[in-house]
Amino acid sequence: MAGPQPTMTDEIADRVRVALAARDLSGLEGLLADDARWASCVGRSQVIEYMNAVAGGFDFDVEEVSAYPDRIVLALRPSNQPELVHQVVFVRDGKIVELRGVDSFDEARTATPSPPPPPAPDVVSGITGMAAVLPVRDLDAALDHYRTLGFRVNPYDNRYGYAVRGAADLHLSVRRGLDPRRTTSAVYLFVDDADALYAEWRAAGVTGQFFEPHATDYGLREGAYIDPDGNLLRFGSPLRK
Repeated sequence: MAGPQPTMTDEIADRVRVALAARDLSGLEGLLADDARWASCVGRSQVIEYMNAVAGGFDFDVEEVSAYPDRIVLALRPSNQPELVHQVVFVRDGKIVELRGVDSFDEARTATPSPPPPPAPDVVSGITGMAAVLPVRDLDAALDHYRTLGFRVNPYDNRYGYAVRGAADLHLSVRRGLDPRRTTSAVYLFVDDADALYAEWRAAGVTGQFFEPHATDYGLREGAYIDPDGNLLRFGSPLRK
C-alpha cells in the first residue's frame, strides 16, 4: 500500500534543508512570495540577500526541519552556544510568506503570521523636514569638529548626536570599524555663498579634504568638503549674474 504523498510544504521543507546545509539560500528565492518578509526585510530579493549574509557568518548544524500544512519549523544548533535556535517559516498557497525567529519549538508550532500591512490611507502625509545620518568613529570628536564648522551640536547619548546649522540637520551616529576611505555617505547643502562657506571652513583649522568652489554648467557655484570620517559635504550657491 502506497504511503501518503508528499505535500507542497514537504517539498519546500526539503529545499529549505538543502539550502541551509549549503549555506546558500539563493535557491529559495523562487519559493518566496513577492512580499515575503523576514525581520525588517520585505520582498524576496531583500530577504534572500540578508539571510545569506547572516547564514554566511553563522556556524550551525541543521538539527530538524519539520513540515506542517501551513508552516515549516527549523531547529538549528549554533556551534557557539548549547541552546537550539528556532525559526518558523509560514507557507501559503505554495509560497513562503514569512520567516521569523522564535524562542522554542512550541512557539513555532503555535505562532501566527504577522498581520498584513495597513491599507493605503485616505490622507497622504506631508514631509516637514529631513535629517541626514552620518557615520562617525568617535562622537565627541565629531561633535567638536562640527562645532568648529559653525554648527550647533549636542549629544543624545554616547553613540548619537546632532549638528544643526540653519536648515542643515545632521545626525551623527557612531559606527564601529568605520573606514573613512570606504564611506559613501554624502549630503548636499544649498548655501547663500559657496565661496564664503569655503573660506570660513578653510580658516577654521579643521582637517579633512577641501575642494574649492567652481562654476558648473547647471547654474551653481559648487564646492565640497570631506570630513575626517569620510562623509562628503557638497555645497552650492546660485551663480551670480
